[in-house]
Amino acid sequence: MPRSKRFSRPSLIAITAGSALACLSSASLADIVVLRDGTTYEGTIITENRRTIVIETEIHGISTRMTLNAREVRSVERTPISDTPKVTNDQPTTLSIPKSSSNAATETKSLKREGYQLLMEIPLSGTFGQDIYPLSVKNSLEWAVEQGVTDIVFRINSPGGEVWAAQDMVAVMERFSDDLNYHMLIEHAISASIWPSFWCETITMAPGADFGGAVVYSTNSTGSAEVDKKMTSIMASKLGSAAEANGHSRYLVQAMMLSEAEVYAYRERGEWVLTNSKDGLPRRYETIDGPNTVLTLTTAQAAKYGIVKESESKSLEDFAKAQGFEKWDSAGDMGTEITDRDTKKCKRLRDRLNATINSFQTDIAQFGNSEYITFAGASLQSAKKNLGLYKRIMAQAEEMEMPSIVDGYENAIDVVYWEQQIEDYLADLRRVRRLGP
Repeated sequence: MPRSKRFSRPSLIAITAGSALACLSSASLADIVVLRDGTTYEGTIITENRRTIVIETEIHGISTRMTLNAREVRSVERTPISDTPKVTNDQPTTLSIPKSSSNAATETKSLKREGYQLLMEIPLSGTFGQDIYPLSVKNSLEWAVEQGVTDIVFRINSPGGEVWAAQDMVAVMERFSDDLNYHMLIEHAISASIWPSFWCETITMAPGADFGGAVVYSTNSTGSAEVDKKMTSIMASKLGSAAEANGHSRYLVQAMMLSEAEVYAYRERGEWVLTNSKDGLPRRYETIDGPNTVLTLTTAQAAKYGIVKESESKSLEDFAKAQGFEKWDSAGDMGTEITDRDTKKCKRLRDRLNATINSFQTDIAQFGNSEYITFAGASLQSAKKNLGLYKRIMAQAEEMEMPSIVDGYENAIDVVYWEQQIEDYLADLRRVRRLGP
């Protein structure tokens, strides 16, 4: 039970209470979140990022999921849940299929077997930011952890897309990295696709796959090539560090993003070694990528230098064989089901956001062109309604794991300015009506 409860705080973005949430016993209330004003919530933290903390708690005995603004949080205390039994290899995980599944809601399966790796596929198909969203990855990973999955296999077939979606996805992956092993199975991975790929511990390429070509173009830049080069260089540095942390060469990242970057390979003690300079190389070195080009690897080329494993086909079975997994099981199609469901939700939200911005701009233009008070007033009221809708959708986008798209859209409408401006215009119209002709 929370020590204190306040519903009108600006830190509270949303409260959702539902019978679908499992009731929390007093023994399982393990996490404590303290706000800057002293308000304290006890419960189970579901997700946490730089913008929000989602916690399951109780209010008047009702299980409630709350989303708190991270800026209003003073401290977070995590304590172990002592009365919750841990799942071990000799205790198979029992899977309860959610109602959204095509299977019966009451169906259960024993997925985790002792000594076996449990693999779950998550598809990344289409364009980042249009067909691929971080929300589906977050919900898939949550489900995976709950069901005892050990390894996530991202199956990617993408020409790239909007970098914000790939970067927010990586942030989600990082939150679950202590509980899961990440693998990338590449069918086609270009541009923004390299972000989650280099965040995986292993990379496997299917026959005929390609991987690379990730120069960044910013729609918010002035159009100057120099600005884009600076942005690409910064991102290459960050991703290069992440790649090295996951056992990959930063030189590959640089060559895939910077046309001036180079990658060479030479053999040392029977292994290929990668470097970004010819200086000091032995006579028998090979050029993977020279200056003035952006690197894109084929399956054969990447496998030759030990950059990736090569799979005999696109199947999960051949992926497991390429990685040397001897005992493993599949967690089924839940990753695909979650992805299909969440992608539809994210697309609808983005369509609503764009439509709301366009409608607001149209309302303001119509107000400026109105010759009659009635039409002017109607345009302002419509603009006021769309302004409120814009704010609500932006809050929803935060909750749906899209903080970067919020950053990109937050200047589309100057909320503070227009809230005051619309009220001033409406006040002027009321004065004009009172004075009459």
